[in-house]
Amino acid sequence: MNFDEWKNRLEQLAKEGPFAIADMDIDKFAAINSEFGRDCGDRVFEILDRTLKENLPDKLSYVRFGDEFFVYSDEYTLETLFMEMQDLKHTIANLSFECKGKTVRFTVSGSVGEYPRNASTVEKLLNLLSEGMRKAKMGGRGQVIFAPLERESKMVLKSNYYLKSQLDGLAKLTALLNRTESSLLREALDDLLRKYRL
Repeated sequence: MNFDEWKNRLEQLAKEGPFAIADMDIDKFAAINSEFGRDCGDRVFEILDRTLKENLPDKLSYVRFGDEFFVYSDEYTLETLFMEMQDLKHTIANLSFECKGKTVRFTVSGSVGEYPRNASTVEKLLNLLSEGMRKAKMGGRGQVIFAPLERESKMVLKSNYYLKSQLDGLAKLTALLNRTESSLLREALDDLLRKYRL
């Protein structure tokens, strides 16, 4: 299932009533791949998937796209899902495994929201969750926070021109990671701002 197919499922869920959702991401996953190698990065995915299956209650569903994953349920509220994600965050932070003679540990950050409490549409809710996740990472990583409310967040449209080779590379990356172009560009901008500590 790709991102668009999953998003369509959320749209159907929204028609049936409220639901809570968390947008979580493995902290510094690119650095894990760089330091330990892609084989160890793949092990991180395996351990994460197993941890989610073993620790999440049956009423919670999850889906993963690369190093980003979503946990959601129409039987949870914003507050109850937030507590579950806090527990999950601590469980993951206490994990470690050996890979190529080195001990690997990782953490996750993310944000939790609720439809329609946080946003009036699924699209807006996902954007707010992404914004919340970036704030969690900028606050020190290894954190789970509440996503901002729609009325508190202001996204600004900004048009830019890119080289064709850049756009071709971006298109390949979106297909590889099952991510949207806008989310990858926002992530790159966040990394740039962090680099210069802005």
